[in-house]
Amino acid sequence: MVSLPSLLPCILLAFFLWALPGWLLARRLGQGRTAALALAPALGWATQTPAALAVAHLFGLSPVVVIGSAALVSLCALALPRTRDEAPFPLSALVFAGLLALVPMLGVLPKVTADGAIALASPIYDHAKIILIDEIAQNRAIPPANPVFGAGGAAGTVAYYYLWHFGAAELALLSGAQGWAADAAATWFTGFAALALVAGLAFRLNPSLSAPFLALLAASAGSLRPVLAALFGGARVDHVLDPASGLAGLLYQTSWSPHHVSSATACVIAVLLMARLRAGRCAGEATVLAGLIGLAAAAAFGSSLWVGGVTFALAGTAAALVLGLSPPPVGRLRFLAALAGAALVALALVAPLLMAQIHAAAARGSGMPVQMVPFPVLGPGWPQALRAVLDPLSYGLVLLPVEFPGVLFAGVVGFALVFTGRVAGRAEQQTARALAALVIVALAVSAALQSTVGENNDLGWRAVLPAVLVLAAFAGAALAAGLSRAVETTRARTGLALLAAGLALIAIGLPDTLALARRNIAGEQSADGRTFAGDPALWQAVRRHVGPQERIASNPARLEKLTPWPINLSWALLSRRRSCFGGEEMALAFAPLSASARTDAAALFGRVFAGMGTAEDVATLRRTFGCGGVVVTPQDSAWTADPFVSSALYRLAEEKDGRWRIYVARDH
Repeated sequence: MVSLPSLLPCILLAFFLWALPGWLLARRLGQGRTAALALAPALGWATQTPAALAVAHLFGLSPVVVIGSAALVSLCALALPRTRDEAPFPLSALVFAGLLALVPMLGVLPKVTADGAIALASPIYDHAKIILIDEIAQNRAIPPANPVFGAGGAAGTVAYYYLWHFGAAELALLSGAQGWAADAAATWFTGFAALALVAGLAFRLNPSLSAPFLALLAASAGSLRPVLAALFGGARVDHVLDPASGLAGLLYQTSWSPHHVSSATACVIAVLLMARLRAGRCAGEATVLAGLIGLAAAAAFGSSLWVGGVTFALAGTAAALVLGLSPPPVGRLRFLAALAGAALVALALVAPLLMAQIHAAAARGSGMPVQMVPFPVLGPGWPQALRAVLDPLSYGLVLLPVEFPGVLFAGVVGFALVFTGRVAGRAEQQTARALAALVIVALAVSAALQSTVGENNDLGWRAVLPAVLVLAAFAGAALAAGLSRAVETTRARTGLALLAAGLALIAIGLPDTLALARRNIAGEQSADGRTFAGDPALWQAVRRHVGPQERIASNPARLEKLTPWPINLSWALLSRRRSCFGGEEMALAFAPLSASARTDAAALFGRVFAGMGTAEDVATLRRTFGCGGVVVTPQDSAWTADPFVSSALYRLAEEKDGRWRIYVARDH
C-alpha cells in the first residue's frame, strides 16, 4: 500500500517535472522571481504532460521521454523576452496552499485502525482509476491498453480522458512507486497547483501581502448546507433544495476528481496566455505563446472532456473573442492568426483521444453525450411545474451562493473593483475581461447543459471549476482592498463593510471544509477493512503467476462494502494487473460496451463467483473475455462451489489455505 517513502519521491519529482519548467516559463511571462513560483506548478503541468504524451506516442514511454519533455518545455522560455522583477510574492502563502492541499490527498490514503484493519475515505471510489496509472507505468504503451476490458483478452484501447493519470504514471515510472502512491502525490500536487494559481492571480491583481492568503481562505470555504442544516434541520433543507451533489468547492472536487481540477487550471492558464499574446508585440514571442496555448488547451481536454472539452470550447472561444475585439486594433490579426495556430496544435495533440472517444461513443450507442437541461436547484417541496420555471433563475440566485459563499460575493466585487480601476492597473483590465468571459460562460454551461454519459451530471458539476478558481482570486484581491481601506481613516467604513461581509461568508463555509477534512482523515471503517489489509499478499501472489499483459478474472463484487458504493476496489488499487472485466462501474467509464453488454458481463461474472457458474460460463471467461488467470477467495461463494476445479481450461497454480486459489489458463 502507500507509504511515506514511496509518496515523498513522487512529490519531489512532481516539482522537478512540472514546477521547475513552469517557473522558467513564468519568469519570461512577466512574473517576478517569487511571483513566478505561484504560477509555476499549474503552468508546468499544463505544458509538460501533453508534450510528454505526444512524444510518447512517437517513441514510447520511457524516463528519457519524460525528462526530455520537461527539458523541451524549459527551453521554450529562452525564446521569450526577459522581464524585470516586481513586488515580492509572500512565499508563506505557498506553504499555506501546500497545507490546504493535504486535505484532498488524505482522502486518497489508507488509514490503519487499532485492530489492524484498513479504513478508506469515500473519495477513493473515484480513484479506482489508479489501475490505469499502473497500466501506463508498467507496460509503457501509448496509447495505453484498457485495464478494465479487452475483447478476447486483447489489449484494447482507453477512451477515457487519461492525461492526468498519464502525469501520475510519469511519477510512478521515475520513482518506481506503485500507482496508489503516484495518485496520492499527483492529487496533492493538483490541489497545490490550483491553490497556488489562485494565490498568484490574486497577487497579480492586488500586489499586497494579504491578497494571496485571503484568496486561499476564500477558495477553501465549502458549502452553506451544514450551517443551514444546523439552523433549520437537514430534512427541511433537503425539502427546499435539491440534495447536495458533486457541484461543490475546490477542496471537495480535488478530493474526488483531481483530473477535472487540473483541467480547470489548464483552462485558466490558457486564458492568461491568450491575454499575454494579445498584449505582445514580438512575432517570435507570439509563435512560442501559440504553442504554449495549444499545449494548455490539449492538457485541459486530455484531463476532462467536460471541463477542457465542452466548457473550454465555449468559454475559451468567448475569452478569445473578448481579447480579439478589445482595443487597440494593432496586433489583432497577429493575435487571431496565432490563436488559429494554437487551435491546430491542440487539435493535433488531442486527435488520438478524440477519435477513441468517438469510436467508444458509437460502440456504446448512448446517443448525444450532452443535453440542454437546467441544473436542478429546488427540492421536492416545490411543485414540479414551478421547479421547471424557477430552477434556471435559482441556479445563480440560490445555488451558487449556497455552494460557493466564499468566492461568489467577494469575487464579483473584485471584478467590479478591477473594471472601475480601484484595484489593479489598466493592463490587468484586459486580462480581467477575458477571465470574466471564462467565468460567465463556464457558469452558464453548468446551469444549462447536462452530460448523459455515465450515472452523474459530470458536465454540470465540473464546468464551474474554472469559474471557482478565477472568482477565488478576485475575491482575494477584493478582500485585500477592503483590508487596506479599513486602516485608512477616510475610507474605513467602506473597507470594513467589504472585509466583514467577505470574511463572514468565508467563515460560514468553513464548517463544511472542516467536515470534509475530518472525513478524509478518519475514513470510514467497514466490515471488509480487515480482509483488505491482507490483500497486498494476495495480489503479490497473483503477479507471480499472471503476467502484466495478461488478464485476470476476480469477483467484481468482492469487498464491496469498502466504500458506500460497490466497486472492484481491491483489484483496482492493489493488483497492477489487467482485468478481463473490472466490474460494471469501471466498465461504464472505460469499456466500449453498450449498457446491455455491460449488464450481461456483470451477470456472467456474478454467476461464476457466486458458485453458480457452468462449464459453458467458464469457457466464456476464457474464450470471449480472454481471462488468462482466475483468483478465487473465501469471500466468494465459489470458494465452496468452485467451477474451476474440474475445468479443462484452467489449472491450479497456487493455493493458500483459507486465503486464495489462483488458476492459470492451460494454453498459456
